[in-house]
Amino acid sequence: MDASVTAGADETSPSPAPDQVAVLAQFIAKPGREADVCDALLHLVGPSRADPGNLSYDLHRLKNNPAAFYLLANWADQSALDQHMASAHVRTLLREQTVPELVAPPMVRSARLLSSPDTRPDSPRATANSSAQVTLVPFFTISPGAVDVVRQAHLAMVEPTRAEPGCLDYDLYQTREDPRVMFFYENWTDQDALARHMNTPNFLRYVRGEIDGRLVVPWTAHMMAMISQPPPVTSRTASEGGR
Repeated sequence: MDASVTAGADETSPSPAPDQVAVLAQFIAKPGREADVCDALLHLVGPSRADPGNLSYDLHRLKNNPAAFYLLANWADQSALDQHMASAHVRTLLREQTVPELVAPPMVRSARLLSSPDTRPDSPRATANSSAQVTLVPFFTISPGAVDVVRQAHLAMVEPTRAEPGCLDYDLYQTREDPRVMFFYENWTDQDALARHMNTPNFLRYVRGEIDGRLVVPWTAHMMAMISQPPPVTSRTASEGGR
């Protein structure tokens, strides 16, 4: 699992936190080993959040495939991520306990944050193991030459969407391996809140009106449930201030 990256191409977009590194990793458990993989990944959350330079570390499970887990972690810089990857808890809980129980090595995407930090002090918080809450990660593969237009359209959606009832998190990322791929990290209180979002004038104007026609293929999304307990609310602006 190599999380080191080289920012690619000339379509890389400006970031409000240029040194920050985000990692989105996929883990698919072997049949019958789902509980062991889940347990090992959950045990990695606490020590990883305590590592120097960690800004967030959240674990999710696909709603339609209990063998598939997704981790999104944000780090202050590449050095902090490198130190984390060299730590004893990564070696033990990830490489020795988790990887042998997977159908294939973890699929890792490194990304850069494009949206400004969410500084709402009184917003509701995501919770773990909620039967109603929805984590959505939609991916957008953008046509050559259209990255900046799509980026601006995506960013125009951020603040209005965060103000919608039921929106818990809404952050835009661009993958470093391929700058033409962007994704949102979204948390919603329930499916109804997400459905209302996808029918707002804001969504119809930007996604349907300005973004869909500039994609190589239609956007695809992973629907997940958060299974790691978020950190205390008091740490939101401190730990996520660079998010």
